Amino acid sequence: MADIALSLAMLFFAGLLRGFSGFGFAIAAMPLLSLLHPPADVVPVVMLLQLAVSLQGLRGAWAVADKPSLGRLALGAALTTPLGLWALTMLPAAPVRLAIAVLVGLTVAILGGGFSLSRTPRGPLVLVFGAMSGLCNGLAAMPGPPVIAMYLASPMRAEAGRGAMIVLFMLTALAGLVPLALLGRIDGQVALLALAGLPGVWLGSALGAALYARSPDARYRRVALWVLAATAVAMAARVLWN
Repeated sequence: MADIALSLAMLFFAGLLRGFSGFGFAIAAMPLLSLLHPPADVVPVVMLLQLAVSLQGLRGAWAVADKPSLGRLALGAALTTPLGLWALTMLPAAPVRLAIAVLVGLTVAILGGGFSLSRTPRGPLVLVFGAMSGLCNGLAAMPGPPVIAMYLASPMRAEAGRGAMIVLFMLTALAGLVPLALLGRIDGQVALLALAGLPGVWLGSALGAALYARSPDARYRRVALWVLAATAVAMAARVLWN
């Protein structure tokens, strides 16, 4: 019961971050829940909740999203998500956690160091970011880091990038859930935990969205980098602790 209560609190916190940033849910939920459960068990729960929470505010997100980059990111992610899921079933938990921690840490170091792009990426380069997102999606239900790096480094308005990420992460959740269902990884226990966590995730997301509406772009960027940094530290600490 203590583990369940703590898991639900973690999901509320992840929903709060998602509501504010547009991307914080899987990035927070995956490493936090992995402190209590094996990553292979957490992935389907996070994907189910990612899909459910993405429906909240989807119309508004679509209206402001940067459509050209969104389409290419979605295509790249759809192509590589099955490869990431295959790797999830073949690799032990510790290397998966450590690899993702390193990836997120590098993202924070690059963006925190002031790296920026003179213009928003277009064309084939966006497909590459989408492909990396799909790998992270299948491997750890965390499609965010490559996409977040691209949008935070670009001169695009925070609103357009945030809207695109909300739509994209709904699509990546769908892309991951189909093969997971075919592999029999979505059972009654997974569905029950996702259903139990859904009210808290929705409540946290609504509160986060209200906070975002009152925040300037500069604060949005700072919070995004802090979320990424905390994610990397949490996952690396779990590996070292074990």
